[in-house]
Amino acid sequence: MELTREEIEKLIKEGKDLDFSFMDLEGIDLSGLDLSNATFTGANLKNANLEGVNLEGAFIADANFENTNLKDANLHKAVLQRVNLRNANFENANLFRTAILVSDVSKGNFKNANMLNVRLEDCKFTEAVFDYVDMRHSNVRGSDFQKASFVMTKFSYSDFRKTKLAGAWFENVEAEEVLVYGRKPWLEGSKAEINYSKILPSNFDD
Repeated sequence: MELTREEIEKLIKEGKDLDFSFMDLEGIDLSGLDLSNATFTGANLKNANLEGVNLEGAFIADANFENTNLKDANLHKAVLQRVNLRNANFENANLFRTAILVSDVSKGNFKNANMLNVRLEDCKFTEAVFDYVDMRHSNVRGSDFQKASFVMTKFSYSDFRKTKLAGAWFENVEAEEVLVYGRKPWLEGSKAEINYSKILPSNFDD
């Protein structure tokens, strides 16, 4: 099933439930629309333009968002799991308390995004860009950040255990009290003594 932008705008105006499950919306332009609390289970939005879209509280699972433009989008408290997000653009997006789980976000662009209290668990972020991102108090446990870029990134008080960081670039990062196994690639020397109660993200038990 496919929908046009005009049909989706009509659904929004009528206050209908926004359920796009298993729809083929490849390449669609939904920029600037309010799609809060929408459902995208199994949907195809490859190459779609979602710039400035409100996706607060959205549920996205087993979907294809490859090459999707999410610049300036609001994904506050959205849940994305098992999603193809390769080459997706999240520049300047609001991902406060967003959960991205078991997804492929290779070469994703998160430059200048707000990622406080984010959950990025068991995902693939190889060659992704996290420059100028605030992702403090977050849980990124088990994710692959090999060859990712962290320039002026803030990720203090976060859980980086079981992450893969080989080849990642860290430059002028804020990394106070971070849980990590082995050597910290952003600091010289071995792992220091830490207070676990201070470090666990506030959303750890959600």
